[in-house]
Amino acid sequence: MSINLTTEIKMEKYIKKNNYLVIYPDTSMKLYTSLRKIEEDILVHSSSISKKLKEDDYCICVSKGTNYVFYIKKLT
Repeated sequence: MSINLTTEIKMEKYIKKNNYLVIYPDTSMKLYTSLRKIEEDILVHSSSISKKLKEDDYCICVSKGTNYVFYIKKLT
């Protein structure tokens, strides 16, 4: 499914809907609507991510199960 963000308004709505950007260890990126959805994908508890994001608008988390490193940025 391809999304075309052809106006500034459409872009703003898309960003507001997707509150978090995650950069994966393979440098791929994905947008998420909630911390719980991030938790499901990267195996880092949502409360741990939330605590780190209270200090700053981004954090770096390590998955205990895989030892992969993830960058998480709060967009809104």
